[in-house]
Amino acid sequence: MRIFITAAVVLGLAAPALAQEAAAPKKWKDTAELSYVQTSGNSKTATTAAKNLFNYDWGKTALEMTAGGLGTRSRNTVTAEQYNASEKVSFKLTGKNYAFQKTGWDKNRFAGFKDRWDLGLGVGRHILEKGNDNLFAEIGGGYIFEDRMPGAENQSFGTYRGYAKYIRTLSASANASQDLEYLGNLKDSEGYRMNAETAIVTSISTHFSLKASYVWKFANSPSAGFRKTDTINSVAIIVNY
Repeated sequence: MRIFITAAVVLGLAAPALAQEAAAPKKWKDTAELSYVQTSGNSKTATTAAKNLFNYDWGKTALEMTAGGLGTRSRNTVTAEQYNASEKVSFKLTGKNYAFQKTGWDKNRFAGFKDRWDLGLGVGRHILEKGNDNLFAEIGGGYIFEDRMPGAENQSFGTYRGYAKYIRTLSASANASQDLEYLGNLKDSEGYRMNAETAIVTSISTHFSLKASYVWKFANSPSAGFRKTDTINSVAIIVNY
């Protein structure tokens, strides 16, 4: 009986603290995307893709970490392989403005480079935060190091960057987004790159969503023998925590 009384007292004293902790806003968020497509018959291919986005918000400072990969095999031959990872730290300034530092890494031998490191600094602003519409933009600069495939000359150069993203809430369980990034080359004006993604996300439960997206990547001066444009169409399941 004493044990039950003691447990009740402890729970009674701890209840207000637990309730206060439960009411506190969640500082972190993690989102994982997974997709797999397989075909057989005349065309026998298998494509897998995965991506993870982690956010942590301290109030004045926020951390964003991403990692992902994509691979395609056609009749036991690898035809596409890409990996990436990045970190971004944002610092709130006055009003809707913020500053950020970002480091990114890519590996894509089918696009002509073994490793690409992208270091950058910049400022951003939340231009529109009204009703169902959200728009923000960033500008900045940095430096890129590219370790290209054998037979191609490695590259390192300063860059300038412009980025914008628009998000439209379609309903309580769905939203559409469009982003566009421009990366200029300070060493060679013809060496610019552009990236874009069009996506629609719809929730199917508290922790699961479906995402359909179209990704477009353009390199105006790719390694010799490689195309300027890469595109990815995908449907993925998203797991939210």
